Amino acid sequence: MPYAYTGDPAALIATAKKAMGNQGELEGYLKSWMSLRDEFAGYVKNSSTAGAIQTTMDSAHNSGLKLAKTLQDIIDVLRDTGNKVDTTDMENAARVNQAVQLGTNNKVDTGSWA
Repeated sequence: MPYAYTGDPAALIATAKKAMGNQGELEGYLKSWMSLRDEFAGYVKNSSTAGAIQTTMDSAHNSGLKLAKTLQDIIDVLRDTGNKVDTTDMENAARVNQAVQLGTNNKVDTGSWA
């Protein structure tokens, strides 16, 4: 079921920008995680333990990448919705202005609306 957003498009765009910063931070942590994984591998002497640690760290990294992708999808929806709402608001404002200009005595003539 579609949801009709009636809020401020600038708020959506601002939220998307803030989320982009959070996503960038997440990506930084994921890069650090891989560096730590490689560094940690040198300290573990038992090969089966080292392999289990590497597998677990790789799995955590992959989960982080999936989270980053989901976050990007959310950011895209926020940004696109904010832009779409803003465009729709401007189009509707133009229609109201046109109707007022076509009306008489500053009354809106809704008969011209399609």
